[in-house]
Amino acid sequence: MASQRARIEQSVETDLAALLQQQREAGNLALDEKAGKAALAAFGINVPYSAVAGADPAAAADAACGFAGPYVVKVLSSRPLHKSDLGGVRLGLRDPEAVAEAAEEILADWTGDRSWIEGFLVEQMASAGQELVIGGFVDPQFGPMIMVGLGGVFVEIFADVAFRVCPIQEPDAREMLEELRALPILRGARGRTPISEEALLDVLMKVGGEGGLLMQLGNDLQEFDINPLIVGPDSAVAVDARLVLASSRRPSDGPRPTLPSSFEPLFAPKTIAVAGVSSSGKGAGNRFINNLRRLDFQGDVYVIHPSADSVAGLPAYRSLAETPKLVDYAYVAVPRQAAPELLAGAQGRVAFAQVMTSGFDEHGEGPGSQAELLQAARRGSVRVLGPNCLGTYSPRGRITFAETEFGADAAGCVGVVSQSGGFGVDLVRRGQMRGLRFRGLVTVGNSIDLGPNDLLEHFINDKQTRVIGMYLEDISDGRRFVELLQASQGRKPVVLLKGGRTEQGQQAAASHTGSLAGNAAVWKAVAGQTGCVLVDTVEELIETLMLFQTLEANLARPTRRLVLFGNGGGASVVASDGFAERGFELARFADDTRKRLIALELPDGASGSNPIDLPANAFNRTDGRVANDILAALKGDSGVDAIIAHFNLPVLLSYRESDMVKNMIDACIAHRSANDGDQAHLILVLRSDGSAEVDQAQREHRHRAIAAGIPVFDDFTTAGRALAGLARYEDRSARRNDPIEPERAPSHTASDGGKLP
Repeated sequence: MASQRARIEQSVETDLAALLQQQREAGNLALDEKAGKAALAAFGINVPYSAVAGADPAAAADAACGFAGPYVVKVLSSRPLHKSDLGGVRLGLRDPEAVAEAAEEILADWTGDRSWIEGFLVEQMASAGQELVIGGFVDPQFGPMIMVGLGGVFVEIFADVAFRVCPIQEPDAREMLEELRALPILRGARGRTPISEEALLDVLMKVGGEGGLLMQLGNDLQEFDINPLIVGPDSAVAVDARLVLASSRRPSDGPRPTLPSSFEPLFAPKTIAVAGVSSSGKGAGNRFINNLRRLDFQGDVYVIHPSADSVAGLPAYRSLAETPKLVDYAYVAVPRQAAPELLAGAQGRVAFAQVMTSGFDEHGEGPGSQAELLQAARRGSVRVLGPNCLGTYSPRGRITFAETEFGADAAGCVGVVSQSGGFGVDLVRRGQMRGLRFRGLVTVGNSIDLGPNDLLEHFINDKQTRVIGMYLEDISDGRRFVELLQASQGRKPVVLLKGGRTEQGQQAAASHTGSLAGNAAVWKAVAGQTGCVLVDTVEELIETLMLFQTLEANLARPTRRLVLFGNGGGASVVASDGFAERGFELARFADDTRKRLIALELPDGASGSNPIDLPANAFNRTDGRVANDILAALKGDSGVDAIIAHFNLPVLLSYRESDMVKNMIDACIAHRSANDGDQAHLILVLRSDGSAEVDQAQREHRHRAIAAGIPVFDDFTTAGRALAGLARYEDRSARRNDPIEPERAPSHTASDGGKLP
């Protein structure tokens, strides 16, 4: 037994992957604790001195004679067991006789199957310290992920953990610790001895860093736990380890896809082919043509039709190979059975085909499958978006899949990728009404060829795109997704709405880590690691994109300290509470600012402190022009990060003889125009009562303000959510990056025009 164990330990040190494969072939679901700790030791992680004995109390006592106590005795098993729950652990044993007695108790009290006990592990008991857990698992989208948190037997109950995608860098590891609610305990709260954070960070890097355990063994593991890792003031030691094996070795990542040399034909096509146009005028292609006409598309449009010479007043051709000019963009809405032949017949003459058609088999490879469609596209040398999507919206290209009256004059700086066509329509129509101006929006559907990562890389590298929005339900290459987001952090914000975050990623977890690694925790980790802004609703996505569209993130002074200014009364008080709950605080004015506000001699009933509150009649006395004076008084106060100007429009507009609302908005626009780049953000909240008159005024003032670079919100709640997203982005970027020129994302661009090989 001892010689066999020695051979296993030597194998762990020399060929860990081979050992895992041997264990898998032997039918073992996990490494036993001794072998697991040998694996940790091979990566330089401290483990206690230990010896293995058979499932006999006398043998356990003999094993203890080889080294000094105090001792710990545990059940040894190659099954992924929670030993403490089954009565399989005894601590603080003073001598070998106590070890024998403890082993007898374990055998008597054991609540699991007796055949699971393969022997006893006798260890030198570790010195006292804080119990933590470090774990890992392999996520189906992102690959190896690492976890750290408060450990021990109550790890699932407290669930005080943080995750990151591997490999991590030291700043990632430090940020994981900062996320823990227990961090004050680790740092010595209430007279406790602080732990060695450096020792803890060292273990995190040896597990999850480049070349760490999870990166080296990730293809063989399903889950991994060190629980507890006892961390003292000087060192850290792993006193329990569980390595759960994957059912089979995962293949290594394949080559990254090659991207088109340019996406310009997709967003600004000169020639468009439309397949799926009906002579009755009711086809999806007909609607697309009508949208092109509504936006006054100036290029050539060809209809692809099996028999007609012209449809909808446009020339028709039998195939994509017969059009007079090469096709930049093909809109494909033909029946499912006809789509593969259509794409295969492109003969290298089509840059992009967006396939609206749905119903393809997502898993098979025969007729009617997505695999057949992709093979057909490769034969035709055409890049595909879809199937099962709605299209692309590009104001500068004058193309749209959603009815809109906004043409090229609506071109802007917001790039969006959506896996949902319905959300794409919402984002275009509702976004435009809220003031969003798009660089481009693409619905990608099932993404058999080009997908979210490819469009994300394009928008990151596109100099005219300032902010990127995404709606995702899944991501096929999560590691590339993380790399792209990391390349953009601090340089170009990405706002993400993730569908399905509440589903558990591991339904039958064998380890503590697996039980805590739900889908929501994974995506929270991705956001924390990459700096992307995670939102919960389409409305919040729109509002946050609008904020980033109008404001420049201030990395030198992340947003925390606010001034509320307006005709609020009780609304200002409630808003102050709401902002405080999101981590903001009311700014304390500098002495010069207080003096300037006092010098304004605001009338009775007005407050010159923060919140600055004026009743409507006080605004009316100056026809609203006092707003200029108040904003001027606040200018230059370095203790103010953002000014929230909030106007209750129904009350203000009831003064029908006055232009004070217009003048107050003019004051805000003038203040924004005079911003020298180091001033506080200015944000407007225009509240309405829902009446037609007030709503119309709200729309008019909103568009004026947004055009001047001022974000406008309907209420404090939406403003607070969006501002919190900006603050998280600023804070993360300030800690991770210097404000330098944007760098390109990792590129996988083709040099041959972007055709498939």
